[in-house]
Amino acid sequence: MRNLGFFRYLSYSLLVILLYVLQATPNLMPELFGSKPLLLFPLALAIASVEKEVPSLIFGAVCGGLTDLAAGGGIGYFAIILTLICYFESHVFSTYFVPNIFSATVYSAIATVLSIGVYFLIFKAFSGIPDWQILFVNHYISRIVYTFFMFIPVCILVRFLHRNLKNR
Repeated sequence: MRNLGFFRYLSYSLLVILLYVLQATPNLMPELFGSKPLLLFPLALAIASVEKEVPSLIFGAVCGGLTDLAAGGGIGYFAIILTLICYFESHVFSTYFVPNIFSATVYSAIATVLSIGVYFLIFKAFSGIPDWQILFVNHYISRIVYTFFMFIPVCILVRFLHRNLKNR
């Protein structure tokens, strides 16, 4: 049973495709308070909490790039930021912290708030959009909360796949 690592990465890849379709297809994922979650963001963070640095970096880059493409732009902010966040998370969890679901949830909360918040500041507030405060209250707060709460079921699924498809 040494090829289970292949099936684990295949399962992660299928999750990337499924969550990308849910995230990018209009009216497929319900909007709460005027926004949809960034589903690939919690997936990349959940994978980084259980995998080594290189797979975490790769899945972070793929999930970030697809998040950028789903937003209608080219590959940019989320590809870079999610790659760095996932690499750092994997390194920190393999070196300093015990990678349990609580620590992964706390890291996910911090990473989600900071990355989406910085995205909003750079691309919305500082770019001169009128009434950016209303945009933040009406759409971005709910997007941050919705994205964070999606982390918990995604993390449980990723941890299940990691535990059951681990090389023995």
